[in-house]
Amino acid sequence: MSQFNLEIVTPLKTAYKESVNMIIVRTVTGDMGILPKHAPLVTELAVGEMVIKKDGEEKKYFISGGFMEVSKEKVIILADKALKAEDINVEEEIKNKAVMEARIAKLNEDKEIIMLQKELQETLTKIRIGEKII
Repeated sequence: MSQFNLEIVTPLKTAYKESVNMIIVRTVTGDMGILPKHAPLVTELAVGEMVIKKDGEEKKYFISGGFMEVSKEKVIILADKALKAEDINVEEEIKNKAVMEARIAKLNEDKEIIMLQKELQETLTKIRIGEKII
């Protein structure tokens, strides 16, 4: 099966750089699959799971949102955070969830609530992705 180059870049590092057969990502308009020779595209990514398919195997990542640029031979994902599913500490994320929910219950300002709800959504997504590995 043909492949394309995939690069996942965060502000701190290049999280992934290999040739792959297919990826499935969550965009702000829904899930999208990318195969080799896909039409050029730039889209916004939502917080969610990304599945990388290569040579019959799947790798799963948590993506914190960002942007994806697709060209004929390469896909670049720019994300604030990108974690391998097996690197997610589910127990720690469950603790973070409880702390954030308690903080949300005490907040009064809409801006603070929105920021914390975004963090909570990221934590819940990491828990969901990480629990699939266990």
